[in-house]
Amino acid sequence: MKFNKEKAAFLALCTCTASVLLSCGTTSTASPEPQVVSIPDKQKNKRTFFSSIDSKAMENAQIGSPASLKQTVSILHKSLESDYSENEKILIGICTTLMQIVWPSETITWEIPSYNMQNSYIGTIETAKRGVYDSGNSSGDFFSNVLPSLVLVTSESRNDYYDLARNSLNTALEQQPNSALVKYLLGILEIRTNNPQAAIQYLMEARKSAPSNYEIQYALLRANFLAKNYEQTLTLGEVLLEQYPQNVNVLALCSRSSYAMNDLSKAESYVVRVLLLEPENLDYVLLRARILMDKNDFIRASSLLDLYSTNNTSGREYLLLKAKLQRDWNKNYSAAGETIGKALSLYPDDAEVLLCAAQIASTSNSAINGMNAKQLTDLILTSDPDNSQALQIYIEEMVKQQKWQDAYNISLKLIARQNVSDEWLFRHVDICLALKKNTEASNLAVKMYTANESDENAQQAYIKVLIQTYQKNSALQLINKLLPKSNAKMKSFLYYERSFVHTNEDEVLNDLRSSLTSNPRNKDSLYRLYEIYYGKKDFRRAQYYLKQVVALDSSNAQLLQKNNELDLLLKK
Repeated sequence: MKFNKEKAAFLALCTCTASVLLSCGTTSTASPEPQVVSIPDKQKNKRTFFSSIDSKAMENAQIGSPASLKQTVSILHKSLESDYSENEKILIGICTTLMQIVWPSETITWEIPSYNMQNSYIGTIETAKRGVYDSGNSSGDFFSNVLPSLVLVTSESRNDYYDLARNSLNTALEQQPNSALVKYLLGILEIRTNNPQAAIQYLMEARKSAPSNYEIQYALLRANFLAKNYEQTLTLGEVLLEQYPQNVNVLALCSRSSYAMNDLSKAESYVVRVLLLEPENLDYVLLRARILMDKNDFIRASSLLDLYSTNNTSGREYLLLKAKLQRDWNKNYSAAGETIGKALSLYPDDAEVLLCAAQIASTSNSAINGMNAKQLTDLILTSDPDNSQALQIYIEEMVKQQKWQDAYNISLKLIARQNVSDEWLFRHVDICLALKKNTEASNLAVKMYTANESDENAQQAYIKVLIQTYQKNSALQLINKLLPKSNAKMKSFLYYERSFVHTNEDEVLNDLRSSLTSNPRNKDSLYRLYEIYYGKKDFRRAQYYLKQVVALDSSNAQLLQKNNELDLLLKK
């Protein structure tokens, strides 16, 4: 019994000793059962400079619309400046500068307590005012992510920070998804980076928080204009003009949108309003000159160009308009060539300058800065293969040179496009007829004529097809039907085409003379009379008619060569 007591005491002592050893960290082969410990989320509980601010005031400040900024200041308002905490003063300072920088059209209605200008948030704002993106404040809170991007509205001189701004603003938007301020700044960033559709989405979201705010509405106006949504731009602009009838920026976008929509009268009315407010605005002096030229009011357009030239004679727009005026009004192709040549030297890669040079070179059959119309057109098509106007000039040049197959290949691509003008469909008929592609010409001409039998161009194309496909009776019936009611120019065409129906020479000559009676400048009739008399070896009469053709197309090298040939024949 004694042994058992001693044994029990010994076992108890061992058990107690083992427990003590284990509690003191002695190594054991079996690990104790782990305890579940709650670790605090450092980011979640991280205290920031504004942590003690009223949560509703902070939320409104982050939303950042004019109304919400006012609400923040209202929540924080104290009767005595000494009652404000330092972070409350800084937040009111941020709200104040946001109103001044981002929403300058809005009125600040509160008293501003003095605050520490050395504060990092205020320092970031001051840096943005100087046009510099400051990413030095790395605290990662909402305003640290947003404030550097105020440079988007204070300066347009730099673009090396756009990626940084986009990343920080997207982070801020994750922190406050309802922020009108962030969405507005992202909209401005997308405008700067030429992504107008993305800008429109951000700005429409921002507008929900401030539907009547000028800055958001004007940015939305700009984005729609850049996206070529001209009708929407005009609609938004006219709403803004009800509030701001003398806002030059809005008037300017309305004028350019109207012009892009080819509403010349409305465009001119807006331009006049701009010039009444800013008489020295030379950009709009030129825009008005362009509008007047489009309305064929060349005299007033010329006066405006003279006015502009007293300040600048080398501007791109000025040189373009002057060259077009010399070409279209003065008919002085030599002067037009010199003017557009100067523009081409100053702006060698400008697509509109190249196009104008190609048009003048084509019309005058001359070279501009050593390049003919085809070479100029090739330069345009190298960078813009689908440029419709350049393709049209190319076709005209191939037609002049009677390279019908080359003209056909390009014309076929051009007419396959949607909304191609009827002019080029009719031109394609002529090209097909020259290549004896009579079925293709006939299908297109019949389609156009059936769609609108009263259209003169459709009538002409159909008559040409009827004559070339030997349906001369049908052609004669239609010509005789149209003659009594046609105008002089159309009568001239009809008599010319009827001359191909006759087999009797006297009837042919009578129709050609009737054609010239109706329109003495009909080159086709004059040239056919030249061919007839040349074939009869009546060179004097042949030259009489050819000289009239040359007078109408004085730069045509082929006509000049034929005229020189007749001079030689007449001297023999």
